[in-house]
Amino acid sequence: MDFSFSRETEDLRQEIRQFIKDYPPEEFPMQAADDFWGNGAYSYEYTRKMGEAGWLSLTWPKEWGGRGRTILDKMVVAEELAYCRAPSAFNLMLDGMSNHIISHGNDYLREEILPKIAKGSIVFWLALSEPNAGSDLLALQTKAEERGDFFIVNGQKIWSARAHLSDYGYLITRTDPNVPRHKGLSMFIVDRKLPGITVEPIINLVGENYHNHVYFDNVEIPKEFLLGKKNEGFFQMLKGLEMDRFWARYQKPAVCKRVLDDLIDYCKNNSRNGRPLYQDTVIRQRLAQTAIEIETCRLAYYRMAWMLDQKIPIRHETALGKTFADEMGQRLMDLGLEIFGLDGQLEEGSKSAPFKGLIEKWYLVCRGHTIAGGTVEVMKDTVARMGLGLSKKG
Repeated sequence: MDFSFSRETEDLRQEIRQFIKDYPPEEFPMQAADDFWGNGAYSYEYTRKMGEAGWLSLTWPKEWGGRGRTILDKMVVAEELAYCRAPSAFNLMLDGMSNHIISHGNDYLREEILPKIAKGSIVFWLALSEPNAGSDLLALQTKAEERGDFFIVNGQKIWSARAHLSDYGYLITRTDPNVPRHKGLSMFIVDRKLPGITVEPIINLVGENYHNHVYFDNVEIPKEFLLGKKNEGFFQMLKGLEMDRFWARYQKPAVCKRVLDDLIDYCKNNSRNGRPLYQDTVIRQRLAQTAIEIETCRLAYYRMAWMLDQKIPIRHETALGKTFADEMGQRLMDLGLEIFGLDGQLEEGSKSAPFKGLIEKWYLVCRGHTIAGGTVEVMKDTVARMGLGLSKKG
């Protein structure tokens, strides 16, 4: 592929930069903190501004109110937002959900949900993982029984990121227990306000509510909210995981680049034992190595975006990119704490904490990034089997 950008894409980059200048992220209230996934904090108000400007429907077909831009264009926009730490936490999820609704939804869902997504007035969560169905999602037990005009759903989901702030869920359930596991699954769009849905917080290492338990007790989901056909949700689920591993990570190089630039400035302006930090050869080497990793990760995601635009399936590439991005972020936080020394242990809000304690916070929360969306071990197995063609047998 050609890694250069077209004039249209560069014009789009300038357009999003002007949007960020016109609406400085720091001037908007935040309803959820930045947990270093790469997509910033969350702000209802900022999301609505992005919707008004057409950023949330950038890649949609024009017949559905979108701008018909490419995946690579979307990546450029996400990079600019991530580098500026704009609060766009749900935006990529919204883009993924809209793609699923356009591809698999009925006319009712397209007419009811898509305009709300475009305006930024609703947000989604992924209702996939269960207590006994994480890496092996085919083991899920949540079930939906068809009764008249509804599906009655019972079960539990876990690690539902920001479900407490969301309006709708992307739900997978078992609709036929008498067939092979992958043939009896169905996907739904579910309104969180339906009776019988209970959301309970899971508090993370820094005392914040990012993930949740979600319980379904005889929840009646109208048939219009079934995505695609009954019992054909397995392949939609695979696309959902692709979304989580690609769309939720492809901005990680940009946010890591911002942290790296901040660390470089810190080393230029601070000393240890009377010697400027930037003169330490070990620190210089680590910073240079990190810069190489960030650019490598960035190009890997550019390639995946290009493949998607060319309608080339991405399979093991998303597993490879997710693993590299998440481990890279953890290594960057390790480096930040090493550079700060003992001051790096000061928490957010401490008067003398470097970077207002963000590195210490992100060091803790990013420990779970290599588990979420598929563990590193499972991802590497996917790369070995699907990318390298290795056998399952030892």
